[in-house]
Amino acid sequence: MAREKRRRATRTWILALALATGGGIGLAWMVSVLGPARPGDRASVMFEVRPGDGLAAISARLARSGLLRSPLVFHAVARLLAEPVRAGLYDLRQSMNALQVLAALHQEPSAQRLTIPEGYSIEQIAALTARLGISPATDFEQAAASPAPYLQRFPWLAILPKKASLEGFLFPDTYFLPDHKIPARLLVTMMLARFGQVVWPKLESRSKPLAPFQTVTLASIVEREARRESERPIIAGVFLSRLRRGMPLGSDPTVEYALGLHEDPAHPLTLADVRVASPYNTYRYRGLPPGPIANPGMACIEATLHPAKTPYLYFVARGDGTHEFSRTYRQQLAAERRYQP
Repeated sequence: MAREKRRRATRTWILALALATGGGIGLAWMVSVLGPARPGDRASVMFEVRPGDGLAAISARLARSGLLRSPLVFHAVARLLAEPVRAGLYDLRQSMNALQVLAALHQEPSAQRLTIPEGYSIEQIAALTARLGISPATDFEQAAASPAPYLQRFPWLAILPKKASLEGFLFPDTYFLPDHKIPARLLVTMMLARFGQVVWPKLESRSKPLAPFQTVTLASIVEREARRESERPIIAGVFLSRLRRGMPLGSDPTVEYALGLHEDPAHPLTLADVRVASPYNTYRYRGLPPGPIANPGMACIEATLHPAKTPYLYFVARGDGTHEFSRTYRQQLAAERRYQP
């Protein structure tokens, strides 16, 4: 009943405005400004209403997105209806008229944005999806435990060793989910599809220092070590130089992965930690670990594919996000005394 009254009020307001602006001419103008921005374009436009957005800001962004002809008139109609616009993602079309756009914004959001940070592990992604109510953590971990269910759709997963999980191949990106809760396997499929779209073509090329699986493994270590974009190719170059010389990589993040820990500057690894008997412990075992320790972003994959040619064999964190690089072990020990007293 209340909604119908508001609809009648809206029609009355529009008619009054039309009469005030010149009868038939005004009515034609109103029909025009409330009409579709692009009548023949049915392409989907994902529009986000952010928490705290006001009607003026929403109206302006709708117009910039090509969804309105007049943000001012839309704003006036929306204020007159006085129905709340819910935060979330909406699947809109430029062929919708202004009243259809407004009606869509009064419904449940049609999609949810999920951003997976670069360098997150399967365990961290699972915790994120659980915290956001998308899927239980155990469901996601089970869905990402093996490539077998996805091999038919993504044949390139055949590069993974037997008993490998999908760690490293769930591409970190922003995803628009069709609902607030989705099956974990659907989300894993979306992430694998994105990896196949943007990463796999680069891994297939012949000019690379490592095989595809090893490239992703090393890129995941670079992802967890590097904090500055400029240092990623240098760190990749250091690790590749150590691999060529048969030196242990000596990477803290691999030990943290082996122990199920996450980086905590207040609680650095102990001597007992770096002695843990795990194939992921790159202090104890030479070469690459059995597989990726995280899901690297495109920048670290590019850095691993195109590493810097560097004379360095060592580096130590300065504590400000940068690293001190050294050519010799003696220089490394001096750097460690400076930055890790």
